[in-house]
This record gives sequence, structure tokens and C-alpha cells, in this order.
Amino acid sequence: MWKLLSLLIIVSNSASQNISCDKNNTVDLTSGNRSSNGDIYYGDHKYERSEYTIHNGTITSCICLKEICIKKCCPHGMGFHLKNKVCEEVAEPFNVPFVDKNSEFKVTIRVQSHNILCHIKENRIRLNQLYTNRNEIRPDGQLYIEVQFTTRSWILRGPDKYCVDRFIFEDDKNNRTTSYDAFVCFESENEEEHYIMKSTCMIISCVFILATVAVYGWLPELRNLHGRVLMAYLLCLFVGFVGMATMQIMLKIDNIGRETCVGLSIMIYFSLLAGFFWLNVMCFDIWWTFSGKKGVKGAEIMSVKAQFTAYSVYAFGFPTVLTILMVSLEFSGLPPHPLLPLLRHQGCFLTDKSKLLYLYGPIVILWFANVMFFVLTAVKIAQIKRQSSLLKHKESARHDKHKNDQQRFFLYIKLFIVMGINWLLEVISALYPKGDYIWRFVDSYNVLIGLIVFIIFVCKRKIFSLMKKRYALRRGDQLSKSKASTRTSSTRDEMALSTKN
Repeated sequence: MWKLLSLLIIVSNSASQNISCDKNNTVDLTSGNRSSNGDIYYGDHKYERSEYTIHNGTITSCICLKEICIKKCCPHGMGFHLKNKVCEEVAEPFNVPFVDKNSEFKVTIRVQSHNILCHIKENRIRLNQLYTNRNEIRPDGQLYIEVQFTTRSWILRGPDKYCVDRFIFEDDKNNRTTSYDAFVCFESENEEEHYIMKSTCMIISCVFILATVAVYGWLPELRNLHGRVLMAYLLCLFVGFVGMATMQIMLKIDNIGRETCVGLSIMIYFSLLAGFFWLNVMCFDIWWTFSGKKGVKGAEIMSVKAQFTAYSVYAFGFPTVLTILMVSLEFSGLPPHPLLPLLRHQGCFLTDKSKLLYLYGPIVILWFANVMFFVLTAVKIAQIKRQSSLLKHKESARHDKHKNDQQRFFLYIKLFIVMGINWLLEVISALYPKGDYIWRFVDSYNVLIGLIVFIIFVCKRKIFSLMKKRYALRRGDQLSKSKASTRTSSTRDEMALSTKN
């Protein structure tokens, strides 16, 4: 696939949507096929009305709008002199290093400008001043910068955020040498503050999640099938959140390597997937309850332990298979490809297309399945409500059971909405990485996840009543044991006195 990839390297001062080009980069669209809405089809591309200009009957556009473009700091045959800060002629050829060394690229270099403009909040820095490891051009035109001891072992900069060239170095004896380097725009704000805030938010959320699990594990009345499923789901979330918080903390103290990153990524991936599969189990179980199929011979006699074991095989089995598949592809030795995980190339977790395929893909499928189960359950509840007025007094126990199941159904809907909003925000923040207000809202919501779960499943009169009852029972047992011990001691003392007398 990569053998046929054609990478067009174009030096451009403007962003990809700016149609201002020099003669070398201008495309004449006059002979193209023009549709009724103003779009022009030329070659393999479609140019919308906002992507071309008309001057004296000639229609022109910039090829950078449709092809992969990167910047060269200086015109052809020239390099950037660091001391004099000007472009000068160089004899060495300009060779661009690519990430995929096995690919055969057809490279065309066009020169438009030798300037690179950074945003007012950004600083223009020579790359090798900060990062001396690998820096290469990806097939999509982005600059890949390898970084050590960070949550991501790489940094990506788009074509409008860097320019590459031969840089000229000159010593005190006027001896000149050249080497490949780049000017890159880096944000001046400290991104570590975001990592600190995110890890803190996740730890706070984990405290509430663990408190919920502790309450359900402490009360025998809640250790039924539904309680066990909820605890399994929350424990998976807990492990995933702890893993992500650990990565952020290790980033802050600069104590994380690539092997640790990959290991944490695998653990987080499995935990998050398992959590969503357990959420799917909840949705299935509530539908199965209202469908009436639990009364089928064979299903009714299954013990809670047997049902939970069956659910565990499903909820942990599929994530295990998907995790093994991801790890196998990661260490398969295949050349880099967007559909591969690329954990060791892209950093501490899945990104871009690999994240969409390996993480969001299964989550979206489970999400639609959960919606289907909820819809079917809601329809069944509506039918039961219509029949409830016909229930006789002797069937009141059955009516109470349906009422309890309905309450559980609405609890699961609340949980589904809470987690759905969380992942929706994650997707939005990934699409708009520079939206600081979005990141702050996502971080705040990460705190609320654990709190909301705690409120939904613990902060209820029934739970508080069970906790009081459990505490009183435990305290009563301790008092009974204390009184029994006192009586025994008194009896022994009396026997000893009578023996002496």
C-alpha cells in the first residue's frame, strides 16, 4: 500500500486552506469540469468554491489544498546559516528522512517561501536544541519527533508548524558543516500542568469508585448477581483510571520509559474494554430479566455463581482476545501502517486511526448493542405497566419484583448516560486538542464520574438503612462476644475463690 504512496513536499508559508501560491504551486483549473454548485473537478481532486480564485477568466488554486505539503525553510539549493540567520547556497543535497524507510516515495519539492510563522503563544525553536533523537517526516506530512520520558514518546507537528532544511554551522575558523534540522513551533505554555490536573482528577474519581465497591462488598444483601456485575465493572474502571493517572504522574517526575509506557497502555486498554463489556452485561441482564426468558427451564435453576461465571467469561474473554490481537500486531514486525497499533512509535497509548479501530470501534459496537437492549427493555416495561392494573392481590409479590427491576433499569440508564458523556467528551477533546476549556471540562468531569456513580448506587435510603443494620449487627456481635467473655471470666474467678475456700 505504501509502495504506491506519492508524497508531495511543498514549501508553503500559509496554512493549508490559504489559496495564495507562487507560480510553481499554482494549479490552473480553467479546463476542469465545473458543477452547478460551483465545485470544480480537476484531475483526482474536487475544488470547492472557497478553494479557488477567478482572475481575468482564469481559475487558479493551490495544489497544497489537495496534496500533502511540508515546508522547506530556504529555496532550492540553499540552506539556513544559523550565525548569519540568512539562506545561503549549499552543495549538499536536501534529503528528507521519512518514518517508513521501506516505502518508495515519489518526492517532488516545490519552493514557495523560506519563512515559518508561529502563533503569538508559540516559540520558534531549532529542533536539535531540544530533541536529539529521531525526527522524521510521516507519510501524512507531519513531523515525527521522538521524545524520552513522557506519556507520549513522540510529538507530532503539522506542516504549518515546522520547516526543514540543511542548516549551516560555522566555527571560529570559518569551517562550514551542514546537517539536517528543522525550525518547529512549540507552545510556550507548560503542558505538564494539564497532566497534573488530569491525574489528580482521576485519583479523586478512583476514591469514590473504590468507596462504592467497598459498600457493595460489605453488605451481603448487595452481593447478588447485579451487585457483583456492578463491582466487576467499577473495578475495571478503577484499574484503567489508576493506570492513566500513573502515566501522568510518571510523566511529571520524568521517570517513564518506552517499555513502561507500552505495558501501562496494554493494561489500560484491557481494563477499559473490560469495563465496557461489563456495562454491556448489565444492559443484557436487565433485558433478559424483563424478557421473561429467565423463567425458562434451565435458566431459572442456574445459581448466581454460575451466571456470574458465564458473564465473566464473556466480559473478560473478548477483551483478552482483542488485547492479544493488538499486542500480536504490535510485535509482529510488520512495517509501520496506520491500521497497526504502533504503540512503540506513537507513544504511551493508541492515537489517530489505531485508537479509532482498536478502542473506539469495539466501544461503538457495544454502545449500539446497549441502546438496543435499553429500547427493548423499555418496551417490555411499558407492556408490564399496562398489565399491572390487572394484577390481583395474590400477585403483589410479582408486582414488587417488577418494580424493583424497573428501579434497577433506571439506575443502569443513568450509569450508561454518565459514561456515554465521558467518552463523548474524550472524543471532542481529541478532535480539538488545543481547546483548553474543553480539557478543563473533561478533567472536571473525570472527578464527577466517581462521585456520580457513588451518588447513584450508594446515596440512597435503602443503602443507608442496610449499612445501619449491618453496623448494628456487627456491633451487637462484638458486644455479645464481650459480654460472653466477661461472663466466662467472672465464672472462672468464682470457681477459683470457691476452690481456695
